[in-house]
Parts: sequence; structure tokens; C-alpha cells
Amino acid sequence: YEFLKENPTALTYNVITAITSASGQLCIFYTIKEFGPIVFTIIMTTRQLFSITISAVVFRHIIKAEAILGAALVFSVLFYQIRRKYNARRIKRKAIDEESK
Repeated sequence: YEFLKENPTALTYNVITAITSASGQLCIFYTIKEFGPIVFTIIMTTRQLFSITISAVVFRHIIKAEAILGAALVFSVLFYQIRRKYNARRIKRKAIDEESK
């Protein structure tokens, strides 16, 4: 309490951090609830991929071929899971439609 009393700017930053953190958590919960964990994983992975790419460009870091291969592997697995889930839902809907006829 003494620190915040002597440094009122720190209190402002703490409040801003708390608000943005809580808002971020609400967005995460909403995304998972509405679109599922796989879509959320893709969003977060894409965000990190862009962050790494921008950092590499701005600070002139070299991205090794292994890193590019690893990112491609991760995205391939994620998109495969989405496709598999989509096909399973389509087959399930088709079966339900045929039963109702």
C-alpha cells in the first residue's frame, strides 16, 4: 500500500492491467464457448506466429528452416483436426436427416 501511495502512476497501471486481463479472459471464454477449443488454439497459434514473424522482421532475426517446418506441422495438425470434426458433424447431420424421413 505504501508503494502505491508514493507512486500513484503504478496504481493506474495496475488498474489498467486488471481491466485488460479480465476483458481478455472474457474473450477467451466466449471464443471457446462459441467456436470450440480448436478454433481458439488456431487463433492463439496464429497470433504467436505473427508476433514471431513481426519480431524477426523488425529486429532482423533469422528464422531457421526447422522453425518454419515446426510451424507448418502444427498448423497442418490443427487444420486436420478441424476438417475431421467438420466431416464428423456432416455425417451425423446426414444420418439424422435420413432417420427423420
